[in-house]
Amino acid sequence: MKARHLMKEHVRKNIWQYLLISIIFGLGFVLGEVNAGNLQGGTRSHLVEMVDSFLKGGVVTYQEGYRIFIPAFLNQARLIVLIWFLGMTVIGVPLILAIVFIKGFSLGFTFGFLVKEKALLGFMLAMLSVFPQNIIYVLFTIAWAVVGLNFSVYIAKGRFAGASLGQGLATYTVTMLVFLVVFFFGALVESFLSPWLVEMFIK
Repeated sequence: MKARHLMKEHVRKNIWQYLLISIIFGLGFVLGEVNAGNLQGGTRSHLVEMVDSFLKGGVVTYQEGYRIFIPAFLNQARLIVLIWFLGMTVIGVPLILAIVFIKGFSLGFTFGFLVKEKALLGFMLAMLSVFPQNIIYVLFTIAWAVVGLNFSVYIAKGRFAGASLGQGLATYTVTMLVFLVVFFFGALVESFLSPWLVEMFIK
C-alpha cells in the first residue's frame, strides 16, 4: 500500500516529465510505423521471410525459453544502465529523450510491419509476441527515463549550488537495481509467456 502511494506521489510530482516522455515515445512509435509501411526491396523481403519462418514454427518455443532469457534480459539491462549513466551527466537529458524515441520507433516499426504484411494475422502476432513484455518494458522505461532526467537536472543544480551528491547517487543507484528486477520479470514474460501464447495461437 505504501509503495502504491509513493508511486502515485511520484507520478503526480513529475506529471509534466511523464507527459513529455510519453509524447516523445508516441512520436517515435508513429514514425516507426510509417517507416515500416515505406520499407521496400531486399530488406522487406528478408523480414517477410523471417515472419514466415516464425509462422512455420522456426522459432524458439516456450519450453526452450531459457535460450533467449539471458539475451532478452541483458538487452533491457543495458538500456537501464545506459540511462543510469546518462542521468549522472549534465548532457544526459537530450540523450535520454533520444533513447525513448528510438524505443518507440523500434516498437512502432515492428507493429507496423507485421500489420502491413500480415493484416489481422500480423496484428495478432504483434499482440501475442510483442505486446505482453512491452507492457512492462515501455511503462518502466518511461518511468526510469523520468528518474534519469530528474537526476541529471539534480546533478546540474548540485554543481552550481555546491551540494553533496553522495546520498542522491546512492538512492539513484538503488532505484536502478529495483528497475533491473522489474525488467528481469519482463524478460521472463518475453522468454516464456509470449512464445507460449504464439505457439497456442499458431496451433
